[in-house]
Amino acid sequence: MYHPSNQNPYFQYQQAGQHVNQYYRETKSLPDQWVEYIQPLVTRALSEVEEGINLTHLFQEFILSGVLVGQGFTPEQAIEQVETWEKGESKLLQASKAMK
Repeated sequence: MYHPSNQNPYFQYQQAGQHVNQYYRETKSLPDQWVEYIQPLVTRALSEVEEGINLTHLFQEFILSGVLVGQGFTPEQAIEQVETWEKGESKLLQASKAMK
C-alpha cells in the first residue's frame, strides 16, 4: 500500500548505518528533521484556513495526513490519499467538509 520514503526522517533515523544524508542526521535533531519534512502539510493547512475551510474538517484532514506520513507516505502522498478518501470512501470527511 505504501512505500517508506528515503526522505522520511523516521526511516532515515532507523537506517543510521547507511550513508543516506549522514551529515544531515548528525547536524539536525530528529524532531527538527520531522518539522522540516512536514512543512508542506503546514503550508497547505495554512492556505486552507485562508480559504475558509472549517476547522473541524481541517484538523481531521491534516491529522490524518500526519498519521500517513508517520506510516511512510511523503507529505504529498498523504494529502493525496486523504483527498481521495474525502471524495469517496469517507462519509465523515465529506460531512465535515460540508459543515460551515
